[in-house]
Amino acid sequence: MQLKIWRKAVRRKPLALLVLFIIFVLAFITVVRLAGTSNSNYDTRPSSIVERSTSPVELSWPLPLTGKETSPKVPFGPLKKKLGPVSAEELKKLHDVFPKIDTNDNGYVSVDELRNWIISKVKEHIQGALRENIFLFTAIDTDPRNGAVSWDEYHAWFLKKNGINSTEFESPHDEHHAELSRNLREKIAWDQASWSEAAKTDPKLLNLDEFLTFRHPESSHSNLLNKADEILGEYDRDADELLTWEEYSSISEDSILVKRSEKRRDEFDNFMDRNRDGKLDKREILTYLDPRNPRHSHLEAESLIQLSDKNSDMQLSLDEILQMADAFLSSKVIDTESKFHDEF
Repeated sequence: MQLKIWRKAVRRKPLALLVLFIIFVLAFITVVRLAGTSNSNYDTRPSSIVERSTSPVELSWPLPLTGKETSPKVPFGPLKKKLGPVSAEELKKLHDVFPKIDTNDNGYVSVDELRNWIISKVKEHIQGALRENIFLFTAIDTDPRNGAVSWDEYHAWFLKKNGINSTEFESPHDEHHAELSRNLREKIAWDQASWSEAAKTDPKLLNLDEFLTFRHPESSHSNLLNKADEILGEYDRDADELLTWEEYSSISEDSILVKRSEKRRDEFDNFMDRNRDGKLDKREILTYLDPRNPRHSHLEAESLIQLSDKNSDMQLSLDEILQMADAFLSSKVIDTESKFHDEF
């Protein structure tokens, strides 16, 4: 009996079942390609300045940390950002997380312990973003269910998520609703800008990987590929698919490739140019851009230590952390997602 019912359902809605099957196959392929500790590969074969290769080349983790690391003189980029008054609830977050970071249970947090904690939070965030992307994409792709998300579908979901019934508006997908709060209108404007950045194949639709770039650009390897190609396209003056120190040093300090460290020459020589040939190839650029690169976690840990270590013993007590609560609350130690979205 159940078999007959199933056969009838298949005859009635073969297209819908086929589309669902394709979506889940694509989702599975994406997870296999993107998740885990191994990276997608990137190609570094030479190409013209107009059309650059985006084929994969292999990256390996974890990267070794050399003995040449030194504390930056200026706090690590966004750590300069200050929050408003710290609430009791936020202080409790720091109280609760301190013993988790202090793995040797000696009452102090070292640079290594803080770095390892940040690495674990980065890994947790990226894997969570990959899982969420698949389920959210499938949930929004409903009108029609065609393996792509339109702006109208996303905007309707956004309004519903924020407790707004879009059917109350004459034009439910008009992003300029006067009834919306200023905060929501600003979020919609940011989403539109991010949508335009992510939509590479069709400005009105996002496929599964583009949707990941839209929601979590730090977790999308295609987004990192695009960033690497943009950097090479703009600063590789002789179009040899390599960046010399002279070319690299001309990059703006706001660039994602250089804003992570204040000591640019030291970073270039010791942590970016892995084969020590005096140039950065595409593999090296991608390795450094990848948020899972432990070097970024180490730089952030060093900066937090330097900012908070009042007695200069290169480790932090709970009191020292609480005195600089705003810096920790806005770092990847606590707020990993927002920190990533500020960077990307």
